[in-house]
Amino acid sequence: MQGLLAVLIAAVTLLAAPAAADPQPTAEQLRKQLSRLQKDFDTVVADYNANRVALAAAARTERSAAARLQAAQRDFDAARRQISELAALAYQTPQVPFGLPMGASEPGRRLHAAAILHLQAQNQQAIIGRYATARDARRRAQEEAATKARDLRDRDTRLRAERQKAEKLVAKITDRIDRLLIAPGVRGSDGSWAPELPSGPDNITARTRMVRDQVKQRFSLTGVGCYRSLQDGGEHPQGRACDFMITRGGARPSPAQKAQGDALAAWAIKNASRLGIKYVIFYQRIWQGSGWKAMSSRGGVTANHQDHVHISMH
Repeated sequence: MQGLLAVLIAAVTLLAAPAAADPQPTAEQLRKQLSRLQKDFDTVVADYNANRVALAAAARTERSAAARLQAAQRDFDAARRQISELAALAYQTPQVPFGLPMGASEPGRRLHAAAILHLQAQNQQAIIGRYATARDARRRAQEEAATKARDLRDRDTRLRAERQKAEKLVAKITDRIDRLLIAPGVRGSDGSWAPELPSGPDNITARTRMVRDQVKQRFSLTGVGCYRSLQDGGEHPQGRACDFMITRGGARPSPAQKAQGDALAAWAIKNASRLGIKYVIFYQRIWQGSGWKAMSSRGGVTANHQDHVHISMH
């Protein structure tokens, strides 16, 4: 935790420093700082998740203790009913205690009745003892669970706060890195991008290559496809578009994969003007500079861009 705080303080100092005081950090310096922060952030997340598991275990311990007490209570109630029934039967036939013949003497009957009552008392004491043991164990378990749960909830609050701080700082540093990116190519005075020709073994433009590489650094993907032959149409044959796959084999994305696609599309939109991004398509919607617009169905998961994010460049 101290390592995380040190990185947080250092990063906040760096972000808040006046521009004239020190040279601005390079993208590589920011990436190194982000890498260090990410390691500490991963530790906080792991601690947070482990704490949640421990909290759930404490709740299970309390529930188990309560169940044991209920079982002991049932045993106690059953034994109490049995003792009451035996006592009632003994009082109903005091002249013939259990196991004695009709002709037994009065002292013998009294002695036998006393023995039965003694055994009843012993049985009752044993049951009461077991009940008391279960009751005390449950009370101790409740107290321990309550104390542990209280400590875990306090720790949970602290870890959540540290996690939120780290997430915000990661976002700030990532944004700083994004703003240092300079897309290659020429822009006119009106902000328009001059056309680029594809080049290199991947047969894509320099701007497309930059966006492709930046996306691969930031997001977990199942594959990336950029250049395609002329019969496909669109920007792919011109080396000005890439498909960033979030599932395999045309599968519909899970909620987590959908969130990943949304995050990738949001990143592209946020940096579109600076990186020369022309439009973004994801999940049967298209963004062309002024908000998302729905697209008509093309009949399948891949055709409707549900398993990948499409980015086209100027």
